[in-house]
Amino acid sequence: MIAVLCALEKSFYKTLPDLEVYDKQRNAYTFNLDIPVIAHPPCQQWSRLKSFAKFDREEKDLAFFCLEKIKKNGGILEHPAGSSFFKEAGIKPTISIDQSWFGFSCRKRTYLYFHDCKPLSFPLSFDLVTKRVPDLAQDMRSYTTPQFANWLIDCIKKA
Repeated sequence: MIAVLCALEKSFYKTLPDLEVYDKQRNAYTFNLDIPVIAHPPCQQWSRLKSFAKFDREEKDLAFFCLEKIKKNGGILEHPAGSSFFKEAGIKPTISIDQSWFGFSCRKRTYLYFHDCKPLSFPLSFDLVTKRVPDLAQDMRSYTTPQFANWLIDCIKKA
């Protein structure tokens, strides 16, 4: 079993077996199992554009909650490149990837923090991607592609 914290309501993760998926309705703050974690905490409070976001303490603290669970149980935390969370939490990202390598429709530089697991080899693409994240519909900006989700799961399962 693997827990996925902060998934979208229509997340691909919900179609897969052996996952405990927490979205807004199944509040991630209720997670208390001793299983590895994949966390996608909201980034509005941490991103380069955080000055445009309405401040939300509970949402901001969710990233620390996710990190605590990952340090306890092992797992992976995903956040956008440029996120100030890593510096504030006193950790360094393990690797930087671009989600377009995993089928995301535009370039989306992402930092990943691994604890008690490690990155597997991943696809690398030199395809020209011309779309930008701001050009996407709001609900698609945080979408996790099936390829990316499966890769994260495999990184934990093969640890």
